Amino acid sequence: MHSRQRWVWLLLGLVAATGALLSLATPPAGAQILDPPGRQEQPPRRPPKKPPATSDSAITSEDERAFSDGRLGLDSPPPPAQPAPQDGLLEQESSSQDAEAQDAGQDAGTQGAGLEDTDEFGEARARPRQVPPQDGDLMTVIEPPAPTDGLLDLSAPGAPASEEDVTLADMRSAQDIAILSGTTPGFDPLLLEAQELNPVFSDRAISQFVPDPFVPLGTRLGSFILFTSVETDGDYNSNIFASPEALGDVALEVRPAARLASNWSSHAAELRASGDLSFHEKFPTEDDRAYLVEALSRIDITRRSNVQAAVSHELAQESRSAINASSVGTRPDIVVNRARLAGNQQFNRLSVQLRGNVIDTRYGNDIFEGEVVSNADRDFLLYEEAVRPQWEFTPELFLYSDIAFNQRNYATAAFTDGINRTSEGERYRLGVSFGNTGEFLRGSVSLGYGQQTYDSPLLEPVDGLLLDADLTWRVTAVTALLFTAATDVAETTTVDSGGVLERTYALEARHNFSTRLIGSLGTTYLNRDFVGGDLTEQQATGAAGLEYYLSREAVLFGRYLHTAFYSTAPQGNYTAEEVQLGVRLRH
Repeated sequence: MHSRQRWVWLLLGLVAATGALLSLATPPAGAQILDPPGRQEQPPRRPPKKPPATSDSAITSEDERAFSDGRLGLDSPPPPAQPAPQDGLLEQESSSQDAEAQDAGQDAGTQGAGLEDTDEFGEARARPRQVPPQDGDLMTVIEPPAPTDGLLDLSAPGAPASEEDVTLADMRSAQDIAILSGTTPGFDPLLLEAQELNPVFSDRAISQFVPDPFVPLGTRLGSFILFTSVETDGDYNSNIFASPEALGDVALEVRPAARLASNWSSHAAELRASGDLSFHEKFPTEDDRAYLVEALSRIDITRRSNVQAAVSHELAQESRSAINASSVGTRPDIVVNRARLAGNQQFNRLSVQLRGNVIDTRYGNDIFEGEVVSNADRDFLLYEEAVRPQWEFTPELFLYSDIAFNQRNYATAAFTDGINRTSEGERYRLGVSFGNTGEFLRGSVSLGYGQQTYDSPLLEPVDGLLLDADLTWRVTAVTALLFTAATDVAETTTVDSGGVLERTYALEARHNFSTRLIGSLGTTYLNRDFVGGDLTEQQATGAAGLEYYLSREAVLFGRYLHTAFYSTAPQGNYTAEEVQLGVRLRH
């Protein structure tokens, strides 16, 4: 009695569990299927087992009546047709019937094999057995149905249709894009480049965020690409001599430039040439006849190491606003020859750069009221050695230090006080770099200490904090801010002063009013402290400009600058206004 009750409760529990599972399984709604397949393929089923063999005596009387009354046999009517399942719906009923039939067949096979056992109460029960696979059985593999052509299957992985078409994207590397656009040379910018102290209207770093709407393509010459440009403008300067007594003049300015860069998979070579010509109407002494020729190269030793070199020759006329410049007489020519060499090695996240620099600076003579005034005491030869270790945390965050030593050699003592300015110096900097690939912030900033000590005990050493920065912040998609700072020790022949601690800070904003129209607004502050003397100079400059791109080859531009200069020297203050209107042609 207890055994039967146990079996009854067991069957009721199985029925209740089966009903609960079926109620939790939610059948798919046909109206929610956006991509209905014609008929979902069911996984291959195991062929049904053969029923156990029976003897002729096993046919019951009921089976005999079925043959006699026509229910079975050749004259039996066909079974009623079952309605076809709807597309996209699972054949739950047929599946459940097949499963029941298969379970029944397994039970029958188990009983026919005589695999029975008794429980603890002595009742007979079937012992389950795993059916061995038969020859020809298929592996049960469930594959998703193939989508119908022309319909969107939202369940399929992949990018939405609204994303950018990859066939329209620029698949070139970042280095190739930079080289072809002319914004970044094939030469490492960390290789002792002579950076401009006045960043106003400079597109050196800010162009990365506000790109040129028409990138120059250049002319391919074998494995090189040639970029050429010429900029001409009309210039008006209200104080051409940068003196308290302002005298204005107009001039025609022409600035040609050419750049031949290699397009190799490894190594790099580059030639640059530029000129600066001006023709003044009233004062020909202010005409410029300047040019620069430079050759750069990079040799890739391995994927993680390379050697870079550069040589250049430059001729220019001294600016009226330079440290030792005079506001009267002619302007002397300055000839600068440079040779630079650097080695770069990367060790996983650590990279190290060793570099050396040699600069030979020569000054021409002044002519004042027909008398020749020599500047031989200002000629000097500079040697510099530096090491720059850098650690990469992420591609957009680097920590670096820069340690440099220099020796400045003068062959002649200064004519002003008879003291030779030969000196030795060191620079220590620790900074953070944000790389050149960030979406919102790029560039670097460093803080350090510098000192220049002179061989002569009559000259006081020059030392102070060093702040250097070249940061670009992308405020919006069409607006960017550039902050630049630079600090160094400059040379002077001022009486009793060996050097000048010169600091420059600049802030520029650049905005794209449209694809073709770009505006600039900037300000610069310059401070010069003549160590050992009582002289101090300050200069503030405000600038504004517009550029309109007519086409890929032609750009119209206009610039306005206001300069206010203050000096502790008597009659040293002045102001100046400058306006430029011109066109830039390039290829």
